[in-house]
Amino acid sequence: MKSYRLVSFSTLCICLLVLFISPFQDTSSASTDKYQNFKQLSQHEFSASYKVTTKETKSPVLIFAPHGGGIEGGTSEIAKELVKQNALYLFESLKSKGSRDLHLTSTHFDEPTARKMVSKYDNVLSLHGYSGNEKHIFVGGTDRERAKKLTQLLNQNGFPAELITKGHDEIAGINPGNIANKNRTGKSIQLEISQPLRSAMFHSFSLKGRASSKTQTFYRFTNVLSTFVSTSY
Repeated sequence: MKSYRLVSFSTLCICLLVLFISPFQDTSSASTDKYQNFKQLSQHEFSASYKVTTKETKSPVLIFAPHGGGIEGGTSEIAKELVKQNALYLFESLKSKGSRDLHLTSTHFDEPTARKMVSKYDNVLSLHGYSGNEKHIFVGGTDRERAKKLTQLLNQNGFPAELITKGHDEIAGINPGNIANKNRTGKSIQLEISQPLRSAMFHSFSLKGRASSKTQTFYRFTNVLSTFVSTSY
């Protein structure tokens, strides 16, 4: 009887440890996606349930947000704010419920327009979201020099940011199969922005409410990113 209690307690501790050390609930691997590629998604979802927005410019930087709309809330609005001088690719879920079904992890994201857009640009700044418990940003990607510079700039402006080095493969953004890395140079920066920070950027965090309820935090954050892009490329 004593042995049974010990095993049960140990199992409980392990489960709790796994729960608390994994803050990346919004960032999913392909194994948890409903669809494994865009062909599957388009065969099972109404075309009216998602939207692709693009803008081409002569800028060397493509702002890339593959999980916009209701998938990773707030990334659409951030992306749109950054494209005054930059190119844009944005994939959005328009579903009122079940937006998570339209999540394709970046190594499986192969929407045709996205592939064409990425291949035309030298650099990609990719915007993502994770749940987390604090206002925080993970900075990853293959362009390590610029990623380090952006991490420093974010911290200097009051946005807690951490440069991903080793581990956390699901958010590191360094996999060659990641669509953001299939640009002309292979250089990318990937931002994983926590839910608490994204929520602080809007008075209303609903799908319909975000566009008209941006806070000063939103404008401060996008100003930091705009300044970085305009002075770093």
